[in-house]
Amino acid sequence: MKKLNKAAVLGTTAILSGLIGASGALAQVDVITVTAQKREQTLQEAPVSVAAVTGEQIEQSQIRDAADLQTLVPSLRVAEFATSTNTEFNLRGIGTSSFNPGLEPSVGVFIDGVYRPRSGSAINDLISIERVEVIRGPQSTLFGRNTPAGVVSIITQQPEYEFGYVGELTIGNNNTHIARASVTGPINSTMALRLDGSMHQSDGYIDVVDGRDANNRSRHTFRGQLLWNPGDNTEVRIIADYGGIDENCCAAPFAFYDPIDQAALVGLGGTAVPADPEGGDRIAIDGDLNTQLSTSGLSAEVNHDFETFTFTSITAVRRYDEDQLFDADFSDLDLVSLRHIENRYDSFTQEFRVTSTGDNFMDWMGGAFYYNNRLHFSNSTPYGADARNFFDAASAADPTAQQLISAFGLPPGSGGVDLLEFFLNMNQAAGVGNFVPLASGNAALPTTPAEGFIATSHGLILEDYQYDTEAWSVFGQLDFHLTDRFTLTLGGRYSDESKEMVTTIDQPDPMSAFSFVDLARDLRLVTPTTCDPTLFPIIGGDACAYLVPALLAQAGVPIDPTQPLSEAQARMAALNPLLGFSAFQNFEPVSAADFPTSRTDTNFSGNIILSYDVSDTLNLYGSYATGFKPGGFNVSTNAAFTGVFEFEEEISRSFEIGAKGSLFDNRMVYAIAYFNQEIEDFQTNNFVGNGFALENAGSIEVSGIEFEGQWSPVDNLLFTGGFTYLIDSKYGDYEFAPCPDTYVDGSGVWDAGDPAFALCEPGNERTNDAGVTALFNDLTGRDRGNSELVGSLTATLTTPLNNGWEIDWRGEMTYVSEFQHTTSQDPRPFATQDAFTLYNASVTIGSDSDSWAVQFWGRNIFDEDYTKGGFPSVGYLGASYNAYPGDPQTYGVTLRIRG
Repeated sequence: MKKLNKAAVLGTTAILSGLIGASGALAQVDVITVTAQKREQTLQEAPVSVAAVTGEQIEQSQIRDAADLQTLVPSLRVAEFATSTNTEFNLRGIGTSSFNPGLEPSVGVFIDGVYRPRSGSAINDLISIERVEVIRGPQSTLFGRNTPAGVVSIITQQPEYEFGYVGELTIGNNNTHIARASVTGPINSTMALRLDGSMHQSDGYIDVVDGRDANNRSRHTFRGQLLWNPGDNTEVRIIADYGGIDENCCAAPFAFYDPIDQAALVGLGGTAVPADPEGGDRIAIDGDLNTQLSTSGLSAEVNHDFETFTFTSITAVRRYDEDQLFDADFSDLDLVSLRHIENRYDSFTQEFRVTSTGDNFMDWMGGAFYYNNRLHFSNSTPYGADARNFFDAASAADPTAQQLISAFGLPPGSGGVDLLEFFLNMNQAAGVGNFVPLASGNAALPTTPAEGFIATSHGLILEDYQYDTEAWSVFGQLDFHLTDRFTLTLGGRYSDESKEMVTTIDQPDPMSAFSFVDLARDLRLVTPTTCDPTLFPIIGGDACAYLVPALLAQAGVPIDPTQPLSEAQARMAALNPLLGFSAFQNFEPVSAADFPTSRTDTNFSGNIILSYDVSDTLNLYGSYATGFKPGGFNVSTNAAFTGVFEFEEEISRSFEIGAKGSLFDNRMVYAIAYFNQEIEDFQTNNFVGNGFALENAGSIEVSGIEFEGQWSPVDNLLFTGGFTYLIDSKYGDYEFAPCPDTYVDGSGVWDAGDPAFALCEPGNERTNDAGVTALFNDLTGRDRGNSELVGSLTATLTTPLNNGWEIDWRGEMTYVSEFQHTTSQDPRPFATQDAFTLYNASVTIGSDSDSWAVQFWGRNIFDEDYTKGGFPSVGYLGASYNAYPGDPQTYGVTLRIRG
């Protein structure tokens, strides 16, 4: 039979898998076979933009997991945020946050043809990899799930009918120990087996002040495969895998302390590790940063050759079981109790595909895909025991509040929560209040809870979601070979998606249940003229004067005492001592009834490709494609901040032209492409102080140029490289974007009068489409803050030695231009990562038959400091900021044997 999965498949563009292993660089670049379009084609025949990394390159570059792949694929960015499993895949500046399980990724991850519903399930170490294909742009036809930004497809090595083994042991700094093993061979004349295993342990590179460490590695992966050829035309491949992670990752030290936060932190006995704008390597926490994850799956792929076509079936079941305990306030005070997240899903996928044998005027492919996913997610993040004292200490410096605290004779050190409770208790005891209509109606003043306004029984006690997805699609593609050199490709997919959700919410937070603007209109300064003088300290002023009107009158601001205060008057920050205390409001009122229970999306997506072979060494192509990602539910109580409990489907449209070719008798191969992509209703997830708010961001527009190539100027020397340059990456429409953080007095982190943040100034509140009135910025037409240029370059020189030995000398460089951490475009310097360059190097000594090798390697060898991202600090009143540091210098030695 025809081999259905060629061992020689290496990838498609030109980074192109350099065809260099321990046996040395080749004088010419061999013809590369590709499967990015689900059939075997040469590199020049495949009119798609795809980068490939081979197993040999993974070994040479010491690539451990998917996050390391960006070293060799410039258009791919992979970063871990908060935990090892919160990993975001990003292609051409387009990706989806992994902080909300209601979101499906814009970049789909497939392993051996099986879709991984959440990116976290693809994070364990890579073992026995044949190749990794990174296919860019909307994938609307050939892959099981429709993805609007692209696909990362990982293909592992198959069992072989000859006995073979690989053993690898690595020792490195940070107490790194890695062991890998693989063995393959025949069971009988029709069956072959492969067993793979990996164990990875290393200490963390961030020191905790109590002697622990963070950002460690502790993971293992096992895989077993059975290959069965019951006849000449049939092949069956069964794969079972299991992976586990138990890691304390990922710490985010302080990049900036707001003075009020730092003073309160230290004043209450906490540790303020010096802030480091470059990420830092020390942190003070009193809880865990632990994630425990187990993933497992079983798949069966059947291929059968008929006379004119091949039938393929891929059936898979997968389980994902994650448990997080996370100190979300990143301090050694108990401001926010440990965030406890449980995230579990069970998925089933079935794909059927029929593919013509090729070499016809019209080649064709068609199929159907079924997907069922049952997700259970729960989160508990209540206030900590120190939250009340911290809020009081942090707000004690407010000068207007201190004047009132002094006037009422409250104890020294009293703060905003004390003052609020005193006001309410005073008004309640005097029987006054509710004389001026509130904005929300004639509601009475709130009553102070018996436990106070901030207590450990408040906050997010529990959010629990049972979120089920069922989807099916049918797809097809036709290749018309109009001439020997000119091909027209038409493809399409119809998708149907249904989602159902059952929600349970327990989130008591009386502090967040009212408006400080409205409250200030009703609060009175109770005096003995009309109120019981034995209940309250004696103060000057009018009898039972309203708080804010009295302060306005004292300041000479004209008011009409017979009319309710205007919104602008009630919001005057300098005269409303309560307004700044809105920073206490971390858990907006929300109930299970606010969340939808079901939705259905249908879509037809497709592509058109024109490909022309100018010569045997040059191919030109142009393509237009659409992509689709279904809408869904906001699986987070943070939905209350924006009012968006259900988000809409994401639609992408992409135009691309490209060229692939070779020069100098095939010593140089290259691929270059221009792309222009627009995504409507882009699903974005933005940080809002204590969590993330998910919404549709109108539209984004991205265009740029990609180049990848390899060049072997002389025997045994190979250069590979590539870059992605974004000509444009902007919001086409984003009217209700988040504003940057603000200080406790209501002023922003931006310079007063900065037109970029004019809409974020108090008094400019707007009402979004969901009916929520708040401060929103308008980012329409503005740059999204992605890196403009990302590029990589590698060089490998092979030097033959005597006695059948050789040395490979390898150097790697990756350049990343500046990028912003936050969607809100926080203008402070530490919220933008400056351009940086990382260097890797290795020296490998081994046999020219590849039977053994010793590799000395280093990554980030110059120990460059950089950050992966950042966010406004959780649980604080001021504008403090935390940042995730990039991986530091690592080095070690690897011993590898192969037989």
